[in-house]
Amino acid sequence: MRKVHQSEFRFRNTDTIGAASAEDDTELLKTCFVETGDYEALKNQNDIRQIVLGRTGSGKSALFERLKQEEEEHIISIAPDELALTYVSNSSMIEYLSDLGVNLDPFYKLLWRHVLTVEVLRKHFEPHANTAKGRFWEVIIEKFQSQTRNDKDAKQAVQYLQEWGEKFWLETEYRVKEITSTLEKKITDALGGDLGPRFLKAKAASNVQSLLSEEEKAEVVNRGQRVVSETQVQDLKKVGDLLERVLSDPQKHYYVLIDRLDENWIEEKLRYRLIMALLDSLRKISQVRNVKVLVAIRRDLIERVFNLVREAGFQEEKYQSLYLPLRWPSRQIIELLDKRVDALVARQYQRSKSVTHQDLLPKQVDKVPIKDFITSRAPRPRDVISFFNKCIEVAEGRPQLNVDTLKRAEGEYSRQRLRALGDEWYANYTGLLDFTDILKNRPSSFSISQVERADIADLCLKSAIQHPEEHGVLREHARNVVEELVNVADFKRTLFMVFYRVGLIGLKLETFESASWVDETGQTVSLSEIDDTTHVVVHTTFHRALGIKSVKRKP
Repeated sequence: MRKVHQSEFRFRNTDTIGAASAEDDTELLKTCFVETGDYEALKNQNDIRQIVLGRTGSGKSALFERLKQEEEEHIISIAPDELALTYVSNSSMIEYLSDLGVNLDPFYKLLWRHVLTVEVLRKHFEPHANTAKGRFWEVIIEKFQSQTRNDKDAKQAVQYLQEWGEKFWLETEYRVKEITSTLEKKITDALGGDLGPRFLKAKAASNVQSLLSEEEKAEVVNRGQRVVSETQVQDLKKVGDLLERVLSDPQKHYYVLIDRLDENWIEEKLRYRLIMALLDSLRKISQVRNVKVLVAIRRDLIERVFNLVREAGFQEEKYQSLYLPLRWPSRQIIELLDKRVDALVARQYQRSKSVTHQDLLPKQVDKVPIKDFITSRAPRPRDVISFFNKCIEVAEGRPQLNVDTLKRAEGEYSRQRLRALGDEWYANYTGLLDFTDILKNRPSSFSISQVERADIADLCLKSAIQHPEEHGVLREHARNVVEELVNVADFKRTLFMVFYRVGLIGLKLETFESASWVDETGQTVSLSEIDDTTHVVVHTTFHRALGIKSVKRKP
């Protein structure tokens, strides 16, 4: 390998090749960005792909940050936790209507369409923001009317704008509350003087189900559904027309970025419904010229949304044309590493040639080429940044990293990644890390038949004793095994399916096939395909943390 001048460059404990979070990595993101083709698709207003699919650390937020850097004047960022949607969650009217069976999806779609429309219009009319307060509203109305004269449908859009008045331009939090309050009032009015007082009394007592007769509940559902469906659909059309009539100038195009949907910005059940409503709204908004709404989301979250809130006749295929799944070939992971290594070395001294990982690392580790060693353990951008940063910590004061240094760093990194995996999947699989004990000290590849039933039973018993009240698929299934409601063999299959879904293992369904790994295109394995003959391949990233023994190949 080429040598970096030892008198000039040495690793320092303050050195890094970047931050794990894209929001904290803006400078290096600007100078070390790796073009995979995803960014151009994202930026292209005519490309209908709007749902950016990727695991944690695959570069979703980095793409958004890059877009912000290049298109600053055209960017609108929406953080779900700033939309005051807890007001919707805390509405007893919404809760009781939902419990009675009223389909509130049209209302949730209206919320999103209204929020998206107003944010775009606020950005579009930003140059008039400094107009005198009384005159500002007149300027907006004049502009709309000049573009909508002699157009009946467009006049309805102006009417919607006028109904809101200057409140239309207040903060999103206010508008969400206002729309929700308006719906509550319309439903109360629709229930009328006969049923309305009884419903309000039952609602105040938090006892709608028992204080109303079956006939009264049916009538509440009937009238409530009519208000939600008819009124909201009319308003949705008006909201859509607002954008259609204004965004005619291709020089004034906009990107609306929505990220952090996997965070706890609202109670879980409602969060899934709101995400579903957002995804449905994307298909309509995508038809509006010169505005592109982009949503970053993990595949496991979108699958959970579809599984929990899908209606009869639901077809995921309708959404797949909107997907932009993020994939990182090994060569691009190495390209990303090399750009960041070069930037790191450049901070300390001037050099005539670019510096790459080959200048700082051994050619191979345990006869594995260094590129393969790195990418097998760090297959995503955040992984390779974290891994190399860990190497820098261990190599303080040295100009290069030797094999022993790499192995020390690998051990710490592997344990860090396993903890991160548990955090990433906590909402889906509470206690995941406890169940990975079943993998410890095993070969890197083994058949499921080699996992003893007694070991699985002991694992379930330990979980049930130590976490008797904790919820989640694995915890609850483990308790069911202890109570003999689920047999050990079925739980074992479920456990290895979960390990596969989170990327901890790959599965070989046939001896003549290569291992199958979950990916962002939706490749999966069904539970019915897993049996005792299925072979497990533990991902190299987690070998050190789990004490996995490498299988020596026969010569």
